[in-house]
Amino acid sequence: MEDLLHRCPPEQTLEWAVRSVGARARLLSVEPLAGGKSHGNHSLRVLDATDNVREVVLRRWVRPDWRETDPQFSPQQEAATFDLLASSEVPAPHLVAADPAGRECDVPAILLTRSSGRRPTRPAVLGSFVRQLAQALPAIHGIDPDRARRTVPPYRPYYQRAELRPPIWARTPALWERAIEVATQDPPGGLACFIHRDYHPGNTLWVSEQLTAIVDWTTASFGSPSMDVSHMRANLAMSFDSETANAFLAAYREIVGSASGWHPYWDLRVAVDFLPDIPRIARAEAPLARLEDFVEGALAALG
Repeated sequence: MEDLLHRCPPEQTLEWAVRSVGARARLLSVEPLAGGKSHGNHSLRVLDATDNVREVVLRRWVRPDWRETDPQFSPQQEAATFDLLASSEVPAPHLVAADPAGRECDVPAILLTRSSGRRPTRPAVLGSFVRQLAQALPAIHGIDPDRARRTVPPYRPYYQRAELRPPIWARTPALWERAIEVATQDPPGGLACFIHRDYHPGNTLWVSEQLTAIVDWTTASFGSPSMDVSHMRANLAMSFDSETANAFLAAYREIVGSASGWHPYWDLRVAVDFLPDIPRIARAEAPLARLEDFVEGALAALG
């Protein structure tokens, strides 16, 4: 699968991408992009007719099983999501072209502008880092709800109760049993809106400690804004600690005020949804221990 994701796109697909940039455009380079497990992502540098170099990202649905495993998150769906984002102030890539049926490319594909910046490592000022992550959410959640409801699928958990069990590395398996029991109950009520659904630091880009873009909108959905808050919190807890996750929540509440509506149930829903994928997400003991601490804190907050 790794080879399939990073293999250079065939000539016909590259020709489509270059034509989509503009007449008389010329391809300068093609490079695979790191990360990702669902799409083949490549960065293309193209010289347009005015001798300006443009950088675009070619996203291809190369996995042969995507229709069976992720039918909701189709190329048509992702193109519609980027059209929705274009009407907002969310810092995100823009759609250049789409071939959702794969009529001109080897497989279904979309072409996006490439946003400037790099994925974050260890931020120099953690407080500014989490605050900027929190500041980005109101624009996402403020996208027109009627258009969003018609454009993206409703939120759904990644895994159901029968697929979840306490991990073998758990220090306190009973804690996870309780977390799974609570998280697979009906969620608390509240307003629904457009959500990123996979909001975490690895899906953001930065230049000189400034957030420049939010990427990977494949699983954008219509659901509780608390999902985005808790998904970021769980990732921050694993990468740093629960104190950093709490600082992010405090910044978010300060920004949105009484409209936050955040509920600790969503911390548990996110955490248990990680379990089947933990071997891919975190291989070291420290992040796993921090995730368990995070779950303990969520259960305590629920009382």
